[in-house]
Amino acid sequence: MTNDIINNRNNELFKKITMYYYIRVSTTKQDIARQLEAIKEWQQKNNIIIDDNNIFVDYYTGKSFDRENYQKLKSLLKENDYLIVKEVDRLGRDWDGIKKEWQDLKNKGVNIIIIDTPILSDNLPNEKPTIEGLDLRLIKEQILSLMCYSAQKEREKISQRTKEALHEKMKNGTKSGRPVGKPKSEYNNKENFIKTLDLIVNNNIGQSKATLKTRYPKQAFQFRIKECYNKYNTKDYKIILERLRGDSDIW
Repeated sequence: MTNDIINNRNNELFKKITMYYYIRVSTTKQDIARQLEAIKEWQQKNNIIIDDNNIFVDYYTGKSFDRENYQKLKSLLKENDYLIVKEVDRLGRDWDGIKKEWQDLKNKGVNIIIIDTPILSDNLPNEKPTIEGLDLRLIKEQILSLMCYSAQKEREKISQRTKEALHEKMKNGTKSGRPVGKPKSEYNNKENFIKTLDLIVNNNIGQSKATLKTRYPKQAFQFRIKECYNKYNTKDYKIILERLRGDSDIW
C-alpha cells in the first residue's frame, strides 16, 4: 500500500507527508468496526489510501493520554503529516487534555482531520487553502470547546452510571456482578442485618464470623454499615444497633 493519493496527478503533493489514523475505545469489549468503516469511507471519498501500518489502535480510557499506541503515534508525527480521527472524543475525553494535545500537535505543524466535524479539519494538500479570518478562528475554537465539553461530560456520565450500578449491586449483595452469599430476598434484609450486628456487639466476634453465621452477604453488610456510619454519625456498633432497632427508615 502507499500513503499517496491514488490519482497520479496529485502524487507530488503527498510525497513529503504521511497520513495516520487513530482509533480508540475504552475497553477490549468494545468494537472498533464503526471507526474502521469511517476511515474506509473517508479514503474512498478523497481518493486516498492510508497504509495499514499507519493505523494505530488503543483500548484505553479517554481520560488519560498516557496510552501506548497514541504515544507511539505521536512520536512518529512530523511537520505537515496528518492525524485523522473519526471524532474529537476518540482523541480523548478530558477537556484540558484534548486542548493541550491539540495545541501540541499544532505547534509541531501536524494537520488534524476530524471526520465527523469537517469545520475543525485542516485542508488536504490538494485542496484550496482556507483563509482563516478572526471570525472563523472564533467559530473553530468555540466548536472545539463544545466538543471537549461533550467528550468529558459523556465520560462523567458513564462513570456515574457505573458507580450507580455498582452501588445497586452491593446493596443487593453482589460485587461487580458476581453473587456474594445468598440472594437478597433470603438473607439480605434488615432483621438479619440487626442479628449480624448483634452478634458482633454482644458475642464479641468479628464481622467475617458474624456474617458467616447469619449468612448475610459480607460485601452487602460492609455497604450497609457504612450507610449507618453516615446516617447516625458514629462508628460505634453498639449505638448503631440501638438506633437501628427503633428506626424504620434505614431500609
